[in-house]
Amino acid sequence: MNTDVITFAGVDFSSGRQPVTFAVLDDVLNVVLLEKYEVDHVIAHLKQYGKLSLAVNIPSTKSRQGIYSDFKKKIAQTGLKPYATKAAPKQWLETDAQDCFRTLIGKAPLSRRALEGRVQRGLILYDQGLRITDPMDFFEEITRHHMLGGVFPNELLYSTSELDALAAAYIAWLVVNEPGQIEITGNKLVIPKEPERD
Repeated sequence: MNTDVITFAGVDFSSGRQPVTFAVLDDVLNVVLLEKYEVDHVIAHLKQYGKLSLAVNIPSTKSRQGIYSDFKKKIAQTGLKPYATKAAPKQWLETDAQDCFRTLIGKAPLSRRALEGRVQRGLILYDQGLRITDPMDFFEEITRHHMLGGVFPNELLYSTSELDALAAAYIAWLVVNEPGQIEITGNKLVIPKEPERD
């Protein structure tokens, strides 16, 4: 991999055989990679990058804490340093995707498990400049025929874990490209600053 180009990555933890959703953005917010892997596979990926900003979405449930702990133990193998060392070519930080979404729209988002919550989160990321499919395209594909047949264009929407990993990758991008647009909370999580509202 090109060691001169900085890469922006985010991870989210879930359950199953491949519990880590790994998102990678380039410098203009194109989605370069969005896959589910085992912890060791993500660690191997992270080792390949010369310059990297990584944001880790902290798990909100106890069942995912074990996976997160395993990931944190192995992260030192990748050459990543905690965000406090701002000059490091490879740095990592923690974030909370739900706080990021809440901050970016100025209120609590809809339920992340509901269809409308997934659409809303996709729109939030789309409006921030991530080069993803416009989530509103989902509604253009819903026809009477599709409704009667129970066929929904779910491939146009990201899963909750993918959205959280993309939000984390966006935070990793902000830290490098727009550091004035982030803040660090009392528990040392990095989130976007609330935009000024009219």
